[in-house]
Amino acid sequence: ANIVKGTLDCYNKVCENMLPTPMKSHYVFNLRDFARVVQGMMQLPAKVLEDDKYKFSRLWMHELYRVFYDRLVNDEDRKWFLNYSRELYNKIYSSTTFDDAFKSLDSNHDGKVDTLEEIRGLMFGNFMVPGAEPRLYDEVSLTGSPNVHTVVENYLEEYNAMSTKPMELVMFRFAIEHVTRITRILGMSGGNALLVGVGGSGKQSLSKLAAFCAGYSLFEITLARNYSETEFRDDLKNLYKMLATSEVVFLFTDAHVLEEGFLELINNMLTTGMVPALYDTDEKDQMCNLVRDEVKKLGLIDSKETCWSYFINKCRNNLHLVLAMSPSGDTLRIRCRNFPGLVSACVIDWFFPWPEDALLKVATFFLAEEKLPDELRPSLLNHMVMVHQTVVEYSSRFTQELRRFNYVTPKNYLDYIQNYIRMMTEKKKESAVAVKRLSGGLQ
Repeated sequence: ANIVKGTLDCYNKVCENMLPTPMKSHYVFNLRDFARVVQGMMQLPAKVLEDDKYKFSRLWMHELYRVFYDRLVNDEDRKWFLNYSRELYNKIYSSTTFDDAFKSLDSNHDGKVDTLEEIRGLMFGNFMVPGAEPRLYDEVSLTGSPNVHTVVENYLEEYNAMSTKPMELVMFRFAIEHVTRITRILGMSGGNALLVGVGGSGKQSLSKLAAFCAGYSLFEITLARNYSETEFRDDLKNLYKMLATSEVVFLFTDAHVLEEGFLELINNMLTTGMVPALYDTDEKDQMCNLVRDEVKKLGLIDSKETCWSYFINKCRNNLHLVLAMSPSGDTLRIRCRNFPGLVSACVIDWFFPWPEDALLKVATFFLAEEKLPDELRPSLLNHMVMVHQTVVEYSSRFTQELRRFNYVTPKNYLDYIQNYIRMMTEKKKESAVAVKRLSGGLQ
C-alpha cells in the first residue's frame, strides 16, 4: 500500500512541477505512466528478493526513474527528480534511508548517493542469462559477476557473427545503460519506446542490439524511389503477419517519415493496435485463419469477429515499436502535438550527449591499432575529448547569445577521429617518400 501511495505521490509531484514548455513539449504525463511503474515491478520474481532486503525498494526507485526520469531533458530537471526521490524514499521507508539502500552506488564514498553520476549505476535487466526461459528480471552490476559489460559484449559478438550487417560498436557505460533501458521496455507486453537524441548518438544501433538481447525479430522498412503510403501499408501487412506468430521489434526512424501520413498510421498502431482499413475482406479472413486454432483452444467461439479481435490483441501485445527521433528544430515538438500517441503510448528515453568516459573510450578503441608514441597517446586521447567537449560548450553559448543553432553530434566526433587517422596516414606516407628520396639521392 505504501508503494502504491508513494508512486501516486511521485506521479502527482511530477505533473505539478515538470510542466510542458515549447522546449519540453513531451512533459505530458498520464495514468499510463503510473501503470508502467507497476508493470515494471511485476517483472521481478519474488524469489530474487530473498537475499537482499533492500532490493524491492531499489526496484521501485528504478521503475520510477525509468518512467519519469528518463524523459527529462536537462541536468537541472534530473537533479530535482533525484532530490525528490530521496525525500520520497525516506518518507515511505521510515525504518531505513535512501543512502543505506543504495550504498553500493556511492562511488565517491561520502556516505550519500546524491549525484547524477552515482544514480547512473541503478540498472535492472532480463538479459544477464542468455537463452534463459523465462527471462529473469534482476539487478545488474557494472562490477560484480556476471559483469553486465561482459554480457553485452558477448551479445554484440554473437550479433555480428549472425548478421549480414555487423555493427562496430564501442560498449562504453553510456551505451550499456541505454541497452538495459530499451530491453526493459521490450520485456513488457506491448512495450513501445520513443528514443530521442541527435544523429549518431546510437539510437538505431543500440535498438538493434537490445532486440537481439531480448530474442525478438527486427523489422524495418526499406526505402526506395517512389516509396509512398501504399508501399508502407504493404510493409505493415508483412509486419502483422509476423506479429501473428511471434514478438517483433519495429524500428522506425525520422528518416523513414517520407510523408507525415506515415506517422498517422504509426499513431494508430500505438493507440489502437491496428491500422484502419489495412486489409480488405479476403485478407482479413486470411489473418483470422492464422489464429483460429488458438481461439478454439481457448474455448471461444471461432466467429469472424472473435478471431479478428483476438488477432488485433495478439498483434498489439507482440508489437514493440521503437521510434528513433531527433530533437533538432521544431519537427519533433510539432509531431508530438499532432500525434499524441508518440508520447502517451511510449516510454521515452532521452539520449544525452556522450559523457567524457564514453568519448575517451571511443577514441581509445579507434586509435588502438595506430602506431603512436606511448608517451604521447594519453595526451592525444585527452586532447580529442577536450576539443569535442569545448565545441559542445561553445555551441551552447552560441545558441544562448545569438539564438542560432550549431548541432554537435557523436557522428561529428567519429568523423573527427577518422579524419585524424586518414591525415596521419597520408603524412606518414609523404614523410616516408621524402626520407627515401633523401637517403637514395637522385638515382
